[in-house]
Amino acid sequence: MPESGDRSIDLNSSAVPGAATRPGLRTGALTVALLLVSVIVLAVVDLDTAAVQGVHLSWWMVALLAVVAELMVFNIEFRHEVYSFTFSEIPLILGLFLASPRDLIIGRLVGELLFLALKERQPFRKISLNLASFLGECVVLLGVFRLLDQDRDANRPVTWLAALAAVSAAVLLGFIVVAAAVRWHGGLLKLRSILAIGALTAPVNTSLALVTVILLETNPWACLLLAGVAAFLLVSYRSYTALGQRFASLSLLYDFTRMVSGAQSPEVVLEAILAQAKDLLRSERAVIWLADEAGGFTELDVDDEGRRTRSLPHVTNDYVAQWFRGTSNAKVITRSTTDVGLRELAAALGTEDCIVAPITESSAIVGLIAVAHRLGEMNEFRAQEGPMFATLANHASVALENGRLIARLHEQARQREHESLHDALTGLPNRVMFADRLQASMLVLPFGDKLAVAVMDLNGFKEINDTLGHQAGDRVLVEVADRIRRAVDPSLLVARLGGDEFAVLFPSVRSRFDLEECGRTIGAALAVPMNVEGVRVNLAISIGFSVAPDDGRDAALLLQRADVAMYAAKTGVGDGVSFYDAASDTNTPRRLALSSDLHAAILNGEISMVYQPIVGMTDGRVIGAESLARWTHHVYGDVPPDEFIPLAERNGAILQLTEFALDEGLRQAAEWQSAGLDWGVSINLSMRNLLERDIVETVARLIHSTDLDPAMVTLEITESNVMSDASRTIDMLEQLADFGVQLAIDDFG
Repeated sequence: MPESGDRSIDLNSSAVPGAATRPGLRTGALTVALLLVSVIVLAVVDLDTAAVQGVHLSWWMVALLAVVAELMVFNIEFRHEVYSFTFSEIPLILGLFLASPRDLIIGRLVGELLFLALKERQPFRKISLNLASFLGECVVLLGVFRLLDQDRDANRPVTWLAALAAVSAAVLLGFIVVAAAVRWHGGLLKLRSILAIGALTAPVNTSLALVTVILLETNPWACLLLAGVAAFLLVSYRSYTALGQRFASLSLLYDFTRMVSGAQSPEVVLEAILAQAKDLLRSERAVIWLADEAGGFTELDVDDEGRRTRSLPHVTNDYVAQWFRGTSNAKVITRSTTDVGLRELAAALGTEDCIVAPITESSAIVGLIAVAHRLGEMNEFRAQEGPMFATLANHASVALENGRLIARLHEQARQREHESLHDALTGLPNRVMFADRLQASMLVLPFGDKLAVAVMDLNGFKEINDTLGHQAGDRVLVEVADRIRRAVDPSLLVARLGGDEFAVLFPSVRSRFDLEECGRTIGAALAVPMNVEGVRVNLAISIGFSVAPDDGRDAALLLQRADVAMYAAKTGVGDGVSFYDAASDTNTPRRLALSSDLHAAILNGEISMVYQPIVGMTDGRVIGAESLARWTHHVYGDVPPDEFIPLAERNGAILQLTEFALDEGLRQAAEWQSAGLDWGVSINLSMRNLLERDIVETVARLIHSTDLDPAMVTLEITESNVMSDASRTIDMLEQLADFGVQLAIDDFG
């Protein structure tokens, strides 16, 4: 009779208390029904009908044959599933022809009871259902056979067909009982595959039994020849099966090693380990216990129904390690194992037979792996399979450790990537990420749509840092970042570009009015006073907007122009919120080229001095001249002073330019004096000149080199320059006045 795994379903396997009530009642009712129907049928059957053949089998002989048949288990792999079959039909056929119905029934039930109770150690409910099923099979066998053939003559082909029909009917009843019990208890049974194998084994066993009956009737000694042939075939089959299983195991082990060596994610490793281990050891289920980050253990259980995960909060490392102290060998646990600790381990895994091995990481036990409920021969694992399972567990440990290492490396890589794209202080995206998002948004900007960038900078933040320290300044920046985030739509990208500079990306813009309103909202949010180090701090911010594609089609250019607009806002344009204006943008390629060429222009003679006469108000007589610088650029031609003088002040060339102007102006004044013209010279000084410590020495040195009277020299300074740093400039002006030069205030008032 073919079987799928265990002899029948485990009627005690309910995971939830009370959940087994309905299946238990159903199986109990089925047991009672089988018994009642069988007893009723047997009441009208003559149980003492003598055997027709010359050889008579007593009930104890039938019982012995039943036990032997159940012990002789063979495995058949059908459609990637392993099924077991026995010779249980042979005792039925032999008893049908060589024993009375009473001896057949008693012998079959006694033999199966001994096997189920002593070998399988099944519980009472399961034994009851199985014995009721076996009784029903005997009743069906006798009933169908007597209905089809009354003579029981083993030499007639018609009798052979009747015997086969009776055995098939009995086997079918057994299948129906098992299938019903399995379904009621939530299990899966591939009935079609089992019936396909039964269609093969039932005729074979029936034929073998009929041949035996015929030989016993004609020449009993000839049974020895049949037994010899059968023994040879059995040994050959077992050898072939063992060789096939070893080959399949090696193939599965190779596939397992290749698969886990390529797995990277720990989750993938775990599922792969269990699925392959289950197939490799031909078991119903595979289990892993693995330590988690919370200090407990997690169980992953895989069987034909799928995977299940549950937490094991009461399991600890010590609890797991106690079963593997001093060894990493696998433990093979069978129903006959008497070791109390191993029985406890099997019970913890919810099974009676299993192979268990430790999972290690860095030589420490971090869990265990187990396969449970052996499919196939004798329904239990063998000791020689322990080393192979230990090898599998070692591969699993290495694969799991590598998977966790790779996971940690991936996490570190993700963290580094996050850090490279985010500001460490505020957690906002940084300039790199903002520029990438801006460029990506511009690439997908629909024709006719607009996007905008806002660049903003705190006013007076340097004073906060200088006064309260950088830690206080950092807290201010964190608060500013939080206020900006809350002031704008959550879908907008807010970034910190560096220092006290922030930016917002508007991927879709309806009007400049909406942008200005958003800027005002941000300004109002930051205008709320902040308490820092016990000091009430009032913040203000300057915001500059640039809009694409009007102000640029490149991310870097759009950012640069928003920055220009922001600096315009700092000067008071737009009351703190300004839009980019190309007409007032002095940050052009021409300006950059002029700034770069200015130093060389002074040395190359591109800078020249012109003199504007100074006339007396009373008599109209020329009393002197103002020295004015002019630049004839080799590319751009004449460059006006109001363009290159600010550039010189910004890039530091003003010092070199001033010394050149002083030298040229003083030499020209000396020439006028030599020509008899009593003309003085007026030369402009910038703020940068007045802040130089050696300006007085420079003026004195150049005047002395021309033997010019200092009183003939007038130095002009604008009022705004004097008032920007009055204490230092006034000190320098007093030193110049003491030397004897004339001082004049330009743009006074």
